[in-house]
Amino acid sequence: MTGPGLGYDRYRTNGFDEWLTRVGDAAAPPILFVPPLFEEMNRTRALIVATMRGLAERGFGCWLPDLPGTGESERALEECGWDDWRGAVRDAAARIGEAPTIVALRGGCLLDDSAGGAAFWRFAPVEGASLARDLARSGLVTAGGSAGYPLGDSLSADLRAATLRPVAPLRTARLATDLGEADARLEGPALWRRSEPGSSAQLSAAIAADIADWIERCGGC
Repeated sequence: MTGPGLGYDRYRTNGFDEWLTRVGDAAAPPILFVPPLFEEMNRTRALIVATMRGLAERGFGCWLPDLPGTGESERALEECGWDDWRGAVRDAAARIGEAPTIVALRGGCLLDDSAGGAAFWRFAPVEGASLARDLARSGLVTAGGSAGYPLGDSLSADLRAATLRPVAPLRTARLATDLGEADARLEGPALWRRSEPGSSAQLSAAIAADIADWIERCGGC
């Protein structure tokens, strides 16, 4: 790792080394972020990093893994399966050492239960079938095709079948404009629906504050 504020490490999963980004002190109470999937990750990465910085300022150590076949991973996406992603979340959490708080966004909420987390915080969770439809309509995901994200048949089928699994203790947050069931509603834009990557200082600050306040109230749960 490099320096107390920003570092890069590797975690091993399914025989491969993948990247793990840290913001904050490596010895601070840990939070593992499980990112959205596919293009939603690219559109929200700046938001996630800004949120991690906000939490680091509050005394947390935040970690963000590259899932196999995404980001700087050396694996091809079409060679990865759903179990690879679930295993990656589990192995990234284990790499941190201490059971972290798990913060998952959008499609990442379909994977968070695989980690040994002390507590779980979900933002704008979505069922796999709904996510698959959104991505198909946008042309960003194809089944074995050349456009967008080419998926193997297994990963495509598993995505459509994936459902949100129960975890505890759990806090769910959504945008103020989202009518889904939630414990908190936060003001800000749905960045994952925009055509280009972006961020929102208002939303990242709201997310960081809600996570930090909840962890303090939870008291380690």
